[in-house]
Amino acid sequence: MRLCASTGKTIALRQVLPDAQVVGATEVSLTRCRCHPRDVRPGDLFVVLHPPGARRDAALQQALTRGCAAVLADHPLEGLPVPVIYVRNAREAFGRISHAMADYPARKLHVIGVTGAYGKTTTACLLTRVLVEAGFNTGMLTTLGYFEGEESAFPRETTPPADELALSLARMVNNHCTHAVVEVTGKAIREQYLAGMELDVAVLVNTDVEAKARHPNSYFRVLEWLKPEGVAVVNADDPGCRGWLSGLAHPALTVGLQMPAEIKGYEISRQLGEEIFYLMAGGETFPVRTRMFGRHHILSCLAAAAVGLVYQIPLEVIVKALESVDQIPGRLQPVLAGQPFSVFVDAAETAEAVRATLTTIRPLVSGRLICVAHPPRRGQGDIAGWVQTLEEFADLIVLTLPGVGEGHTNLLAAGARYLRDRHRAMLLPDRTEAIGWALTQAQPEDCILLLGNGHRLWRATRDGDLIVDDYRFVRQWLQQEYPA
Repeated sequence: MRLCASTGKTIALRQVLPDAQVVGATEVSLTRCRCHPRDVRPGDLFVVLHPPGARRDAALQQALTRGCAAVLADHPLEGLPVPVIYVRNAREAFGRISHAMADYPARKLHVIGVTGAYGKTTTACLLTRVLVEAGFNTGMLTTLGYFEGEESAFPRETTPPADELALSLARMVNNHCTHAVVEVTGKAIREQYLAGMELDVAVLVNTDVEAKARHPNSYFRVLEWLKPEGVAVVNADDPGCRGWLSGLAHPALTVGLQMPAEIKGYEISRQLGEEIFYLMAGGETFPVRTRMFGRHHILSCLAAAAVGLVYQIPLEVIVKALESVDQIPGRLQPVLAGQPFSVFVDAAETAEAVRATLTTIRPLVSGRLICVAHPPRRGQGDIAGWVQTLEEFADLIVLTLPGVGEGHTNLLAAGARYLRDRHRAMLLPDRTEAIGWALTQAQPEDCILLLGNGHRLWRATRDGDLIVDDYRFVRQWLQQEYPA
């Protein structure tokens, strides 16, 4: 059985999967490898990732109908009209085949993976800016979008599955990229999206109590794909990350504000829209002034600086890059339209991420803090803690849904059930109404914080004719109320 690489080369299946067992015809040439049946074309290899059951059977039938030439699985399949390749781990095999058919693009790039509970996107954007400032042609795959050297695309998933990831990295190689920054979600780690490739650097931003309860050690599994000589960048201030340092088999660089670390930060001053801190590394100290602010932002800057130092980028170049990033969409993003109060848009959704954002912003607000938020979309397990965090920091809470006609009102009701002080809360399911009401309540020196959606698009009308994000919606509203 042969794999046809994107370069036109033919690869024997045994070279990629030496332990695989093939049942059926072996003289088959496979043109592509896909795990979603909707993407299958004639001649493709279809990889079964669903466990036995109705969903697996439906996926198999769709892939066969669309003309797959063979099937790969890690559990028995019977009665198929095409050859079946059996392996121990279908996800691992899927990654290895995908990268082989794309001619191993990760081997031609310096790939940096960024993972953690929150702050991944900001860290990925900052370190991409550092690499670009140093003159490296850099691709980036994050929740904000994919940039492959020349082309940009809006992501279907933050981290693409193994087949799409391999092709995306291949496009970066074709576009003469030397480095690639990949935001790695917990799901991507659990489902082995990085199988078949290796990382130069793995950045561990932080851990999450809620995620740890559901999937213990999930973020640290990113180290499975780190090259033997690869470097781990670890947040020493995070207890979960710190606990893993002693067991690391790789070289590590630590960053921190409070705990001992190789790359240290020292806070000087903070206000809404500005952070000044010292960055200290290797006997050098530089002041850094950024428009983005907060303790978690400093830690993201330190992590980006650590990656820069791995690639021997001078510290003055790193600082220049960090200072050049004024804002990142949906990450404590200010909305400025001449209004006498402040407005920020932030993607924080879980109780822990919301606490990090509110801990940053609350001490800086002299007036009231008004929070517009929707309950976490990941289920009701952490809603109680989420509501408790809002009540601890906010003067006024507006509970709403992610978009007009989106989400379930029972989720909103679940959030309301945990409210202890209903006199400080409003329930407005219509997001446009909720944001508009909050804006009309704001007085000078107040701060409105929109939590949860961040950069995500949502429907502003029930017929779906108007698609906006929180930043655009608020800015248009303010421009009408406060014309220049």
